[in-house]
Amino acid sequence: MSQNMLLMMKNTTVMRINFDDVVYDVLDDFHLPYQLKGCIRACEVKDGMSGSEIKAAVVAGAKNSEAVTRFLAQRVLPITRDNAKKIYALFGFEQAQDDYSKARIALVCRAVSLQDNYWIKLENDPVSWKDVDIHQNHLNEIVAQVALHGTSLTLTGTPVTPELTSLGAYAKAWHREGGELYLYKKGSNGSSEARIEVMVSNLLKKTNADSLEYTAGKSEDNFVSRCKCMTSGDIVMLSAMDFESYCNRNGLNFLNEVRRIDPDALYKMCIVDYLTANRDRHGMNWGFLYNCETMEILGCHPLYDHNNAFDSGLMANPDVPYLVIPSMTLRHAAEVASARTDFHFTEPIRREDFITERQYRYFVKAARDLGLDINPKQSRQNVAEIAVISAEPGKDLVLPGGEEDVFDILSKHASDSLGMGELQDKLGAAVDEVPVENVGLERL
Repeated sequence: MSQNMLLMMKNTTVMRINFDDVVYDVLDDFHLPYQLKGCIRACEVKDGMSGSEIKAAVVAGAKNSEAVTRFLAQRVLPITRDNAKKIYALFGFEQAQDDYSKARIALVCRAVSLQDNYWIKLENDPVSWKDVDIHQNHLNEIVAQVALHGTSLTLTGTPVTPELTSLGAYAKAWHREGGELYLYKKGSNGSSEARIEVMVSNLLKKTNADSLEYTAGKSEDNFVSRCKCMTSGDIVMLSAMDFESYCNRNGLNFLNEVRRIDPDALYKMCIVDYLTANRDRHGMNWGFLYNCETMEILGCHPLYDHNNAFDSGLMANPDVPYLVIPSMTLRHAAEVASARTDFHFTEPIRREDFITERQYRYFVKAARDLGLDINPKQSRQNVAEIAVISAEPGKDLVLPGGEEDVFDILSKHASDSLGMGELQDKLGAAVDEVPVENVGLERL
C-alpha cells in the first residue's frame, strides 16, 4: 500500500490523500482550499453496498482524483512561460503539460506557493510549515537566475523555491531585499513590457484606485519591473478564475458575489482597464485577498500585472468584449462603472507620464469619454504661484475666474521679484478655489 499524503494549511491538516488507494478524506472542511470546496465526495466502498452505490463511489473517487490532481497541477508554472523549459531541465522534470505530469512536479516541490499557505507532505514526515514557508526560508539564487535570465546552471539538492509555482507568461524571479520579497519581471520584447508596467503603475498612483506599485530595476543590465509580494502571514490570494469556479460549483452568481464583496474595486478596475487599453485582465490577473485562518474574503487585491497595457489594437478599437464582463465591451463596462463609483485623479496627468504620444492621446481621450478631469482641482493660491513662476517678464497672465483683483495683482507683479509670501499677502482673500483646467496657460 502506498503512503498517505497530507494537504496542509500552514500546520493545520486539511485532507488525507492517497491516489493509489482512492483515499480523499477531508479532515478540516472549513480550511479546504476554495479550489476544492464543493468538489470532494464520499468515495469509500463499504461492505453491504449495492451495485449502484459501489458504482457511485467509484465515480466519486475518480472525480476526487481529478479535482485534487487539477488543484496541484494549477500550482505549477506552464511550459510556455519564458525560460520554463530551462527551469524544468534544471530539476530534471519531464516537459509534459498534462495535469498528472504537472501534479507530480507539484509534489516534488511540496506544492508551496507565495499565493497561499497550502502545501503537501507525507503523513509521517516531521517537516513543518516553518521549514517550507517561502516567506521565512532562503531563496535559491541558482533557480532565480535560470527563471529570470535563462542562464545554464547546475542545481544540487531540492531547494525551497517559489519559481516552480510562479504563474504567468513572462520571465520572472523572486528576490529578497531588506527582509521583503520582490518579484522581478522582464519583457519578452526587449524591455518594452517592463517599462509599460512601471509607467502604468506611476499613472495609477495618480488615481484613487488601489494598485500594486511597480518600480524600475536592473538585473544583469536588463531593465525589469519589480514589485513587493502581496501576501504575508495569514493574508493570501485567490484568483478570480478560481473564485468563479467556486461560485459555479456552489450555485452562486460570480459577478453578483464580486459586487457584494468589493463593488468599488470592481468598478475601478473596469475604468482603469479602459483608460490603459489593457487586454490582459483574464481571471488569473485579478482576484481577492482572504484570511487563511478565518477563510474570510477581505476584498479585491490591488490591481497588478499591467505589462500588456496600451495594446495597439485596443487603443484603435476599445469596443471589444471585456474579459471580466464578456457581455459588455471594454468601453461600455467603463461607462457603466464610472456612474457607480467615485474614480478620480489625485494629481495632474502630463505628457511626460507616458512613453509615447499615442499612449498619452488615447488616455486623455478615454478619460474625456468618461467625463474624468485629468487635472484635479487645485487652490487658486497654487494656480497663482504656478502662473507667476511660469510667466515671462512683462507679459500679461490669463487667469479666468471672474476675479479682476486677482488678475490685476498677478499681471502687475508678473515681472517683479516678489517672494511667494509677499505675493500671498497681496492676493489675500481674493484667492480661494478655482479649477486648474480653467487656467489659460499652456504650460499648466
